[in-house]
Amino acid sequence: MTAYSTPLDLILGAEAADAFIRGRAAELTRNDLLPEQVAYSLTVRRILHGDPLVLAEAGQSWTLRSDTDAEDAPAYRLNVLARLSCPPRVLVTDPDDPTGETDELLAEVLEMYYLATWRPELATASTPDNDQ
Repeated sequence: MTAYSTPLDLILGAEAADAFIRGRAAELTRNDLLPEQVAYSLTVRRILHGDPLVLAEAGQSWTLRSDTDAEDAPAYRLNVLARLSCPPRVLVTDPDDPTGETDELLAEVLEMYYLATWRPELATASTPDNDQ
């Protein structure tokens, strides 16, 4: 797998990136019953490869990768409004669509994109229950 996303520390800053990685690793430890160090290593590796199942979070903007056919994608850019689970999904909008319609996609759809920007302060807005 090739890294497609901008490094998290450049997007979030070192402290926020570290907190995010440790939080995702803790989820993996809790959900998959992995030892902490194994979960942390897997999380870092998946983030470095731009894995949306780990990375996707509210407040992010994802841009279509150049090696992806635009006709196969829902939009050129997607803004993530919320992360949902069971199965992993995201609520997104197309910032170029004036209607502002919201769509629910499987998180794996973001594999056609790379994480371009992340404004965590946007995630503090009201979002749906993440266990939907």
